[in-house]
Amino acid sequence: MRFASIGSGSRGNGSVVASKSTIILIDCGFSYKETVMRLRRLGIEPNNLSGIVVTHEHTDHISGVDVLSCKHNIPVYASRGTWIEFGKISTKHVNQIKGPFSINDINISPITVPHDAREPLQFVFTADKKRLGILSDLGSISARVLEGFQELDAISIEFNHDWEILQAGPYPSFLKERVSGHFGHLNNDQASGLLRQILNVRLRAVVACHISEKNNEIRQVEKSLNWALNGHHVERWIATQSAGFDWINL
Repeated sequence: MRFASIGSGSRGNGSVVASKSTIILIDCGFSYKETVMRLRRLGIEPNNLSGIVVTHEHTDHISGVDVLSCKHNIPVYASRGTWIEFGKISTKHVNQIKGPFSINDINISPITVPHDAREPLQFVFTADKKRLGILSDLGSISARVLEGFQELDAISIEFNHDWEILQAGPYPSFLKERVSGHFGHLNNDQASGLLRQILNVRLRAVVACHISEKNNEIRQVEKSLNWALNGHHVERWIATQSAGFDWINL
């Protein structure tokens, strides 16, 4: 199994998980043209996609889903709450997530997370005895999150903001409260604290994703990663808005 990102941040998100025979796109927060260009940077044509898995209905995660799925007849998977908020999409592409499911040889475990959406999910992907966690857009670490993201070989985890930078930044008060709230986004300390709790001998790769361009700094993210993974041989990557990150093999 391997994974990559076509872009990560408040202006658009998309991750890719692939096995020997299957390629899955998680979220599509870019225009159709932009998505195709970004996929091709990873050597993927839209017709290669076996499915699109959607975490929740916020624009930076779904803005390109409808056009991409309809143009290329790609099935879309999301929770019932996300479908309700999503609105109209061709019914032949709708698949409601009700529990663990599979797309070809990739097994997918949905995990409910605390975020200000109708029924948000994050996921653990399993193939070839490897476990990958994709975890972004949540404001706090629930018992379900802590239980679900164990025994991983790799994880892409949100390091959205630095609390002090957010509080001193340009956002109005209500938006600062939303971002830092229980149903908002993880800050550096929360993300690094979670990593400390799920560290195990299997974990070999960590990607810091969904980093705010206004409310965080790469040096602060790297400092938090180093603290969380101190003494452990774990590769570290930073996902960017412009380029995401290239393929990581597990």
